[in-house]
Amino acid sequence: MIEAHQHTVSEVLGDRFLHEIPPYQRPYAWTPDEAKQLLIDLVEAVGASTDEPYFLGSIVLIRPKGQIAGQVVDGQQRLTTLTILAAVLRDVAVDEREKAALTSVVYIEPNPFAGQVEAVRVKAHDRDRGFFKDSIQMPGATAKSEPSHEPKNEAQELMWENAQALRSLTLELPAAERQKLVAFLLTKCVLVVVSTESRAAALRIFRVLNDRGLDLSNADVIKADLLDKFNDAGEMAHQAERWREFENDLGRDEFEGLLENLRFIREEMRSRRTLSEAYNERFHGVGANVVREFFDKELAPAHRQYMKILDGDSSDFPADLRAAASEALAGLLLLPNRDWTAVAIAAALKLGQTPALVQLLERLEGLAWIMQLGRRYDTQRLNRYVSILRGLKLGAGEIEHALTPTGEEIADAWSSLNGPVYGRFPTRVVRAMLERLDRLMAEQPVVWEGQKTVEHILPQNPQDGSWTQFSEDQRETITHTLGNLVLLTSRKNSGASNMEFQNKVDVYFGLGAAKAKKRATYASAQELAHLKAWDHETYADRHRRHTRMLAARWRIPMPTSVA
Repeated sequence: MIEAHQHTVSEVLGDRFLHEIPPYQRPYAWTPDEAKQLLIDLVEAVGASTDEPYFLGSIVLIRPKGQIAGQVVDGQQRLTTLTILAAVLRDVAVDEREKAALTSVVYIEPNPFAGQVEAVRVKAHDRDRGFFKDSIQMPGATAKSEPSHEPKNEAQELMWENAQALRSLTLELPAAERQKLVAFLLTKCVLVVVSTESRAAALRIFRVLNDRGLDLSNADVIKADLLDKFNDAGEMAHQAERWREFENDLGRDEFEGLLENLRFIREEMRSRRTLSEAYNERFHGVGANVVREFFDKELAPAHRQYMKILDGDSSDFPADLRAAASEALAGLLLLPNRDWTAVAIAAALKLGQTPALVQLLERLEGLAWIMQLGRRYDTQRLNRYVSILRGLKLGAGEIEHALTPTGEEIADAWSSLNGPVYGRFPTRVVRAMLERLDRLMAEQPVVWEGQKTVEHILPQNPQDGSWTQFSEDQRETITHTLGNLVLLTSRKNSGASNMEFQNKVDVYFGLGAAKAKKRATYASAQELAHLKAWDHETYADRHRRHTRMLAARWRIPMPTSVA
């Protein structure tokens, strides 16, 4: 049976309910900006002077009939933040009645004469429960300059940061306005509490809320469905903790990406369903043993390989293979899409850290860049990756066939590589190509997280009377090609864009009268320092070297007329 009733905050956090965040729930994730926005919205609502209740959303509970304690299936972010706000308001209150009203919705003091033991209204995650109680819920906790003990994870950090952010805002309010806010929060703000005794029913509601676009991810729904297969509470908590560790290691978005990659590897096709629907269909009607096997033999090893791939980490390879593996991963990670990752995961799980895997990654890098240069759309790329996944199952001959580009793909890739890449591709793709080139040219590749600028050596719009060594036809042909582009490690200097070559070089390297900070860090820029002039012959030599270097790396055979 499902029941839904509207309750005020003082009721939801009062004697009629006791809320526990179950182990399968994701960690607390509201940021200070979100917490402050909640308070700002409440303050504005107080000033609106309306008799209508202020709706704060809904929560979903699994609550056995006749009991006050319930597990929070949806709404833990909201309940946790409301508890933090109430604790902050309690700790700045000067009126004892106001303080008592706020304390009652956060913390229950022990009273041996009344037979009352110490309790809290909201029990946080197991691993956050002690921190939340001591640093937030205990009377006076949020008024301290530091939490009760050092936060041990991001959720605890956010709990304390939100408390401090809300405290700063509430202290800016006059006492009379704070008291109006407290009365409004406790008596005028309402939530719809949806309760059911059935975990399955609660999860159905959970999925409906997700489909309607509330703050639940596919991974949240999948986790709830899978953990529900475990009847043993201890094992459920253990598997929930493993899931949380996987998600924390990768980050929320990348973890969902891992789940999608596993789906793609298994189904070998693009899905027309949501990710949660795909997993619900896969695990429908199965028992704990099947889910346990998925965690142990699929999710855990894939999680490790995916982390290594995203970090470009080749440390698991034998020493003589690490450099080649690292170089292949670096080339793949520079691609503007990630649809190749399913193949890399499947290959790593199938082949292990072997020469065969290194060779596959190198071939995969070349094929992926050939499809990028040939502007193959995502369905074409995914179909090719499906062929490689099938080849992994069938043997070396099928893999070789799937990794070999067609003649048309090679011709299209070479045409793009040898042509006006700057006008043909977004700047981020050109920048990635130049970074890949630098890794091939440099003894020690540049690691630069700051601004990267693609600069034209021969300007796009030279001033009249300048750069006369190039004809109009030559300028039109070469301006946007690889040989005329250079990657710099700082924001573009518009004052240098139209300078003559030697003056540009002075700006790039901070030489002569130029006062600029040195920007020519990349190897392809460093080589300009040794040139006296920039003419068509110099350009042609540089363009030839650079295009051939990338073509060799990506296994793009050059046309006979060029070779």
